[in-house]
Amino acid sequence: MIDRNASARMDRGAEGAQAEWLSAMQSLAEQIQKQQQNSQQMIQELINTYMQLLNTPGSYLSGQAQQQQQTLQQTLQQWMEQAHQQQQSFQQQAQQQQQSFQQMTQEVLGSYSQLFNIPLSYAKEGLRDAQFPIEGYDELNVEEVSARLDGLSTEELREVRDYEERTKNRDTILEQLDRRIRGGS
Repeated sequence: MIDRNASARMDRGAEGAQAEWLSAMQSLAEQIQKQQQNSQQMIQELINTYMQLLNTPGSYLSGQAQQQQQTLQQTLQQWMEQAHQQQQSFQQQAQQQQQSFQQMTQEVLGSYSQLFNIPLSYAKEGLRDAQFPIEGYDELNVEEVSARLDGLSTEELREVRDYEERTKNRDTILEQLDRRIRGGS
């Protein structure tokens, strides 16, 4: 039988997996952000280097420097916007995955919680207890069981005998049940 400790261990395991997954997603988002910052820094350095080249006296491009500078800035601006859009897309995907994982984890934990919140006596005995011929059988001693055998059908006596043999296996009760079953047949 699964006890409350097992339930608690499973809950902690699921929560640990959730925390680990969330940590991985956070790390991924941070890496994406760092990559975007590095890309922006490299692009800015490229622009600065190109601008220095264009503004150098005697440069063969100095006559067209202004036009090329604007074209380069527009192109770089487009690249930066695309990088920013990609970062936002990655972050949205990461958030959606995180939300999906959290929802799934909550559903799993809810299912486990429902499973383990079933009263232990009900889980041990199941539905059989509600239909068993002698109510509270497991708590009765030999004399109390003997007193309740009167009035049971042969089929019910066999059911009690099978259960007694599987559980407590008390010779005195088994002998009484065998006599009554033979007498009823």
